[in-house]
Amino acid sequence: MRLRNSLGIVASGVAVAALWAAPAHAESRTLSGPTTGDPDTFLTYVSCDAVFGQGVAPQSRINLGPYSAPLGRRSLGIVPASGGSASGPYSRFGSLAGIDTSLSVAATAGTQGVSYVVAITADSPAGTAWAGRADVTVPAGGWTQVSSAELTYDWSLVDLRTRKPVSAAGSATPAGFAGQHGDGAGFTVTGFGCDSRPFNLDAVRAGGSTFDFEGLSLSTTIGGPVKQVDAGAEVTLTGRVADGNGRVTGDPLVLESRTGNGAWAPVGGPQLADADGLARVVVPVAETTEFRWHRPQSQYADEGWSDAFTVTVAQATPSEAPAKK
Repeated sequence: MRLRNSLGIVASGVAVAALWAAPAHAESRTLSGPTTGDPDTFLTYVSCDAVFGQGVAPQSRINLGPYSAPLGRRSLGIVPASGGSASGPYSRFGSLAGIDTSLSVAATAGTQGVSYVVAITADSPAGTAWAGRADVTVPAGGWTQVSSAELTYDWSLVDLRTRKPVSAAGSATPAGFAGQHGDGAGFTVTGFGCDSRPFNLDAVRAGGSTFDFEGLSLSTTIGGPVKQVDAGAEVTLTGRVADGNGRVTGDPLVLESRTGNGAWAPVGGPQLADADGLARVVVPVAETTEFRWHRPQSQYADEGWSDAFTVTVAQATPSEAPAKK
């Protein structure tokens, strides 16, 4: 899974000025990957040294993660390609004084990150913007919530044409800086992995919306060539796992069976899918039996079961007695 690199889009004065049109929505969204589907809030990567510097794309994957996730059961795991790049959410805002962007971060070895705020206010000259930078440290041992509103940034005036700082402007929180230089619109980027250590993120909040990384919703189906056989006959049962778009995922499956009102029990171990994406098991059937496939929990999806498939054993037909003489 890849993150989106869109900081170049907002590097021009025209694009930053357009940020005056503030996002106005509020909802909770459950995501199956790093893509948010939201033009105002998405995951990206950037240099740890400068907001307009070039970062290196990391690898990402939904997983159960370290510790208990702050929302749901899963979170988004990030593996940096190298040090010096930070990965995390980009978010537009309409008010520097009212920034509401936050996220939760966890790393078993801790992680170093950076947060940026870029805004145009009433006293930023044409062709410039205010840019704030703050180092952020997340310790090992649990989840840490990082809020842009609570961080103290080192501010400078930046020429948007050259992307170079013009002058320093002191240190302050976003609200404190807005009190000194006027309110305005802009964007934030808060990311981690500057030290190349892997980490997980979840519960991204921005613009009134909350993003929860939970993985895929999968369905499992069962099939067989016949539903009635003679006692002792063998039956080939197939299992198929697909996502919400119908794409076959090939997840391993465990066949389960029961007779009468008995309990379900596994029939052998996990079965891997063949090249066609189907798991197959050949089983002898001595009596009428129900079968189903169990899909064990994985890093990216909850466990699940197929519907039951009943194989009926035909009753033996008694042979006709010989006629009496």
